Amino acid sequence: EALNTLKLQHGALCDEVNEMIDLYNRKLWHPLTIKLEEFVVKETFDNGTDLLILKDTLMKDIYTKINALSLTDICLRIFSQEQDLEKVETEIQQLKSLPNVKQEEFAILSCDTSIAVIKLKLGQMDEAKKHIEELHIKFDELDGISPVHQKFYKVSSNYHQLKGNHADYFRDTLRYLACTNLKMELNNQEKTTLAFCLGVSAILAENIYNFGELLAHDILDYLKTPENEWLYKFLFAFNSGNIAEFEQLKPKWTQIPDMGCAEIAMREKISLLCLMEMAFQMPANNRNLKLADIASAVGIRNDQVELLVMKALSLGLIKGCIDQIDEIVHVTWVTPRVLSKDQLAKMTDKLNTWQSDIMRIENIVQDQAKTIIGY
Repeated sequence: EALNTLKLQHGALCDEVNEMIDLYNRKLWHPLTIKLEEFVVKETFDNGTDLLILKDTLMKDIYTKINALSLTDICLRIFSQEQDLEKVETEIQQLKSLPNVKQEEFAILSCDTSIAVIKLKLGQMDEAKKHIEELHIKFDELDGISPVHQKFYKVSSNYHQLKGNHADYFRDTLRYLACTNLKMELNNQEKTTLAFCLGVSAILAENIYNFGELLAHDILDYLKTPENEWLYKFLFAFNSGNIAEFEQLKPKWTQIPDMGCAEIAMREKISLLCLMEMAFQMPANNRNLKLADIASAVGIRNDQVELLVMKALSLGLIKGCIDQIDEIVHVTWVTPRVLSKDQLAKMTDKLNTWQSDIMRIENIVQDQAKTIIGY
């Protein structure tokens, strides 16, 4: 009856509805499931409430015949047409209580994620936080990636964006992108907005000193527009600790309220990245940085350098010690990072130098071998 009603309401979809009616009558549940999944996501149903008529048929008639996760996805799409969000939450709880849904882990996770979305839309931030934190634990325990992961990381990143949690937003948005096909699932405006928000959060996030994964992601290509290209350059400047470009782009980034208010924290962050980059560029067997050189590169007074180095040591960005007598910082280790193309080029030069040193030692050993053996 529900399908017949939809056929009358949407004549253009008559053939598809007739096919589903035929599959229903013949009890071909798997093909029917596939057709339903394709049917409910049609643009025709992006607005209105026409799909709600299918609700009772799915949840009371054929729910045992359909794969639990597919049933959940179809029902959640139908529920999205309901205007009363509290009623939607009740319906999702009813869906969770169905015997076959109870036994499907991903179906339950999908329902719980949808409830978190509703809490966020209703402005119930504490409840949303509770749901998201509980779901984070469950998703972290899972192996592999599923479509439910994408849905969860999207709502989690939305929550952190609303709360201004830049570091958590940055991490969860990167996870969301890892589950998303950029070309197929997002339009250009969505990609541009996402790239901009992600770039700003990377810079403002506390304890995020590795931009390499973001810089290598295709999403950043959507910053290459006249109005946003400054942020693209700014991210690369931060990643390499380029203080000069930081100052040069100041007229741009101060127009972003969150950045304008965080100038001190941003300056400290890029100073630490500058120190890391200086240590990275030094040969591994001779990472001795003069305090005066650090002060000059970072643009701070000599008496502020030790505090900067101690900050980097306490954060675990570098390992080493300060020689106050010779005014040198001995760096023994720099935290691993995903490298940009320029940094990879420098790493290649280091490997070539290392190879040359090994060949030189090999030649020395070979030339002196007779003397050593004779002795």
